[in-house]
Amino acid sequence: MFIQPKQIMIKVLLLTGLLTAVSWAAVAHRVDINNASLDEIMELPITTQQAQALYDRVYYQGPFLSLYEISLVESIDAETLERLKPLIVIRPLVVTGEKSRLQDTYRKVEQWSSLEGANEGLIEVWLDRLAEPINVNRATYDDLTALQNVSPIDAVAVLKLQDEINIGSQRALRSAIGLSYYGYRNLRDFVRYYDPDESGKVHYWYNMTLNTAPPAGGSAEEGDVVVLLRNYPPAVRHKFLITYGQHVNFGMSYHRQLAEKNQYVNDGDFKIPDGKWAFTLKDYRWGPLSMERLVAGNFSATFGQGVVMETTDYFSPRRDGYGWSKRVPGIFADLSGTRSYALRGLGLQMRLLNKLRLIGFLSKNSRDAVLNPSGEDFTTIINMDSRQPYGWYGLLPQNLMNSVNEVTYGGNLQFTFWPGTYLGFTSYESLYDKELRPDPAASIIDPAQAGRYLTTIGNTADTEIAAMYASSASSPLWDAARANRRIQGIEFSTVIRNMALQGEWAVLDSDYDMFSVKTDPQALVVNAFVQFDNFNLLVLYRDYDLAFDNPYQRSFSNYQRYKGSILEDLFYLQDPIFGSLFSNAAQPQAERGWFISSRYQMHRDVVANLDFDTWTRAADGARYFRTVARLEYRFAFNYRLRIRQKWQQRGDFDYLSASPFDSRETRVDFQFRLSDYDNLSLIYANSFTRFSQRRRLTVDLGSGGDSYSMVGNAGAPSEALGFTATHNFTDRFKVLGSALVYKGFFWNFEDTDFRIFDSPVHSLHWWVTAFSRIGDNWAVRLKVSHEAGAPVTNYAFSPEGSTAYTRLLWENITSRAEANHVRLQIDYAF
Repeated sequence: MFIQPKQIMIKVLLLTGLLTAVSWAAVAHRVDINNASLDEIMELPITTQQAQALYDRVYYQGPFLSLYEISLVESIDAETLERLKPLIVIRPLVVTGEKSRLQDTYRKVEQWSSLEGANEGLIEVWLDRLAEPINVNRATYDDLTALQNVSPIDAVAVLKLQDEINIGSQRALRSAIGLSYYGYRNLRDFVRYYDPDESGKVHYWYNMTLNTAPPAGGSAEEGDVVVLLRNYPPAVRHKFLITYGQHVNFGMSYHRQLAEKNQYVNDGDFKIPDGKWAFTLKDYRWGPLSMERLVAGNFSATFGQGVVMETTDYFSPRRDGYGWSKRVPGIFADLSGTRSYALRGLGLQMRLLNKLRLIGFLSKNSRDAVLNPSGEDFTTIINMDSRQPYGWYGLLPQNLMNSVNEVTYGGNLQFTFWPGTYLGFTSYESLYDKELRPDPAASIIDPAQAGRYLTTIGNTADTEIAAMYASSASSPLWDAARANRRIQGIEFSTVIRNMALQGEWAVLDSDYDMFSVKTDPQALVVNAFVQFDNFNLLVLYRDYDLAFDNPYQRSFSNYQRYKGSILEDLFYLQDPIFGSLFSNAAQPQAERGWFISSRYQMHRDVVANLDFDTWTRAADGARYFRTVARLEYRFAFNYRLRIRQKWQQRGDFDYLSASPFDSRETRVDFQFRLSDYDNLSLIYANSFTRFSQRRRLTVDLGSGGDSYSMVGNAGAPSEALGFTATHNFTDRFKVLGSALVYKGFFWNFEDTDFRIFDSPVHSLHWWVTAFSRIGDNWAVRLKVSHEAGAPVTNYAFSPEGSTAYTRLLWENITSRAEANHVRLQIDYAF
């Protein structure tokens, strides 16, 4: 019988399919060693010890890449491997979404912490967004613009796409007309494209951080105050967060800064730490009405450009609301390190018809304040890095901690006309249980130096201290009220094609008449932003009256309040802790000027940035300008050269200026991004600041002018050279390290810390960090740093223990600065 070729072909195909199915069935029954559980591995014909060894190898060192690597496990011999070969299969490790986000989080923290404009409070919000990505199909304008490098134009592009399609993937998101690639690249980490089924699921997150390194105060480029503390209790932070489903969050945190004692809310045998807590209900919808967040406990409130209110303890220079210097508008639970301006009470945020946003809040909390000698009134609120009740010397007559109670209430109404275009009104009032009567001469300045206040040529900004807000008032809302402070403001935003316009105007109601603003101190910020695919341009104008003393203002400025005042000179104050009024001030300085910023990607391998700022300080009319140019050249895909050049001047426009300066700074950074996320970077920095020349600082008056003085100079040169390296031994363990040699002033980002250095001699600073994911849910980070300076031989003051001033020869005095610091961080997420 003759068999047709067609029949032969069918039989061959059937036989091939049958063999393929048998093969797939055999493979399917093999154990996927990289993704198997311990119980599944123990079903293999091996001992319990060998099964545990295989599981631990994958768990702690990463997946197997070949069968050969299995033979490298100590308890697996050649005979065992032969038995396993037909029973196992090597496939890529599958990481769940939660674990993948957790792993990405650690890398991003390192990246964000090393960027200009980032701060602790903002990073914590971004981490929360990473842990719980929002559904991009339901994201609001506020949700989108709060994300790093997502501009208002990008946000409007996404909102318009929501009306057209269901955004189901990254590819669909990228199709949004008007969404820049730069915005898309930064947006994709914070969003998902569906609502996960989290009903009844509980997730936990715990963080503990211990740090012995001193805080760095003041401006990142000025290094105004560096607090050096040794042999004090370390800074400690505990943070615990639990989420139930998609609608319920509860968290607690406790923060103790360096050199502080533990604080408790009671004095009994069972002491309760004085920390923060927050209970949140979110994302409930009833037809056209939605409750976005209801927060009980500690919460943050941020509106507009930060002119009226942004409740954070941290000052961030040049906070324009774009790029990395973002704000997160609205009401959110607050478990951050903010203490001095933290709100505690009830905050509610709702939205009607997706058009009208309604926010209301009520808070009662204690404040650290500088009391006047009588103890019945106070001069100002103080934000201390390290809270000391009676100052560093313990000799102040009045307790600084929790010395004033504050009740703050207010709200915000914002109506959206179309995507990206809205008009809003914000108002709040703070009531105090003590009269607000500023008296810095009696409560802050050393009585022996009181004559220098408002008269010293080097402290021409003392008028800003003299412009402190004063109040004596009562309120029907709170019987204990003795003073108040009321702020109102209007905000707006609109997006026209590829241009965004934003602004906020606020008034401090000093005459207790809400409808009369002619004599009231005012503040204004407006900006315009234009965006193209490879180019953007920001123009910003700000104008703050000297008497606009709003403790919750966090809008754009170059310097914090009281810069250039007597508060910079600790030796004129009753206690060094009063220096925190400047060095730890969160309010911006009263300024008036223009800021221009631009980013231009002229080639796929070349990116240029330029910032130019010119302003006048309201306190004394001092003129400033600041220019920063940055260039990044990627001469190979993973090799980059970054150059940063800064020019800054004060007073050179006026030859009668009392304290001019001219500063130039150059930083060159080579980055080598190697395989497996390894990294090597080399940095060189050089700067010089020229001050006004004064003969009294260059000659020794005690010698009749014949000898040069050992103190004072007309210029401050600085230089630094160092490297940083990162090596990932496995997906779960890596080591980072850096060494730096410097002289003079230098600021730098290292690991997850920001540090400021200033040494008159050559000094060596090195640090080593070990990071380990000891499990899918646990992570430990340990950092050790050391600093040692060359001997200093130019002191010209009295020896330790001497009460009388004694002039000594500098050759006979030597000193050497040396310090060791430790930082430990533990994270658990489940």
